[in-house]
Amino acid sequence: MTLAALALGVLALLLFPIAWLVRKLALRIVGVSPRRRVVVARRVKDGIELPQDALSSAPGEYGLWFGDGFQHHALVGAIERTDNQRVVRTLVRSSADVPTDPFQAQLTGHVMHSPSEIDASWEDVMVPLRGGNTAPAWLFRSDSKDAPWVVHVQGIRTSRLVTLRSVQAAKRAGLTSLVITYRGAGDGPTVPVSSLGQREWSDLADAIAYARAHGAPEVFVVAWSMGAGIALELLRREPKAFERLALVAPATNWRRIVRRGVHRAGMPGFIASVVTWALGSPVASRLIGMSGPLDFDRLDWSHGFDLRIPTLVLHSRGDQEIPFELTKEFAAAHPTVTLVETKSAPHGWEANVDPELFQSALTTWLAPSSPDA
Repeated sequence: MTLAALALGVLALLLFPIAWLVRKLALRIVGVSPRRRVVVARRVKDGIELPQDALSSAPGEYGLWFGDGFQHHALVGAIERTDNQRVVRTLVRSSADVPTDPFQAQLTGHVMHSPSEIDASWEDVMVPLRGGNTAPAWLFRSDSKDAPWVVHVQGIRTSRLVTLRSVQAAKRAGLTSLVITYRGAGDGPTVPVSSLGQREWSDLADAIAYARAHGAPEVFVVAWSMGAGIALELLRREPKAFERLALVAPATNWRRIVRRGVHRAGMPGFIASVVTWALGSPVASRLIGMSGPLDFDRLDWSHGFDLRIPTLVLHSRGDQEIPFELTKEFAAAHPTVTLVETKSAPHGWEANVDPELFQSALTTWLAPSSPDA
């Protein structure tokens, strides 16, 4: 073995752990598989005991999935007591008996376990997508055929159930709701990884076309978390694609979101630059499993983008995944944005922690008689 070959071998051994880490971190950003944390819970009289952490201790009501395949749902409410290790929350209702023996569960923001809790007459529909594919959607019809339609867009690694909280607001405003899926989202068309809105925008465009073809006189969009990028990328391409927008805990600057995640993980700052480089590289992105590289300049909607339609943003300073500062910058960059800050809440749980403000602000914004319309 020559000295050069030996040196290359040593270099490869040194670089392999870094390459493995970068790929792993990249997949945490663009991977589409749900990552709900499983905890051990048990029923204690009329309450549910959970391990105490920032999520289980947040105020408000939450969903607890349990049973085989986590198919059963319980609604848990106020904190009854805590000892700094376990927290007991009120059991409000449950779709099945909750065991008194310890069991595995998933705590989520899903306060409803199915669309029927909004409207018993909801419909399953299929939205045609360009290219010949289809995506399932839930349809909640208004009593008025002349009412605007609201298209609800979930975030990454979650399900349509999160949007039922915004469907509530739309129903109170008297509007029709279409809760969509898109490629890589829950029940939507299968893809290995997300493009954070760079390609999913066309699925939203097709859902809006479906709404207009079925009588929608106007279309509003409510987008959660990464769903914001889908809506904003559509508006970048078609500034008049829809008439009104609301964003919940929106991802508006992915380069800095990645930087925040790396910092929270306690890793050196240069790792964030390497990860964004890999995701933006035509070669490295293919090795990660992507169909093409990401453009992080386009994934920053606070710069180089003109938002022309009325937009409401609901967010909290308690979000540890998407810094509130990014939302403030986004709002400051666009005169059409109205920012409503809720009580401190974990990411995407603004509607759980501060339901009255969330529902009143969103209902008013969506109502056809809104003064900002």
